[in-house]
Amino acid sequence: MTAETFPELHVLARKLLTIPPAEYPANPQMVYGYVRTGTVDPAYADACADLLTWWSVASGLRLGTIFRDRGVASTALIRPGFTGLLDVLRLPDSASALVIESKHLSGTATIAKQLTAEIRRTGSTLRILADELAEVSV
Repeated sequence: MTAETFPELHVLARKLLTIPPAEYPANPQMVYGYVRTGTVDPAYADACADLLTWWSVASGLRLGTIFRDRGVASTALIRPGFTGLLDVLRLPDSASALVIESKHLSGTATIAKQLTAEIRRTGSTLRILADELAEVSV
């Protein structure tokens, strides 16, 4: 991923580099990723998936599938990828859903809140990379 291609992802990647890697536990938590993008071009979703993978390894987490909704508007409530995410989050060993930024849920606060509540109803937590790295200075 180059800084010119997706500058917002590059900033997060640089911040992620500053955090010391976690020790990989004997029984790492199972997490799943989610990416929503309004365009059907796979390049951005692929770059996000790479960053989610990198984050999970650096955090000592076991990443399962990364669910994707490409070409899905921020206001859409019917999302096949998100439905798949909810299904696996109901599994007994699931711990968290990972997203890069809250806009991957929705740019609309009420919809993002609704989708976050759906994740929490599965018994899992939502982790947002941009929020966790907000305190890190580069």
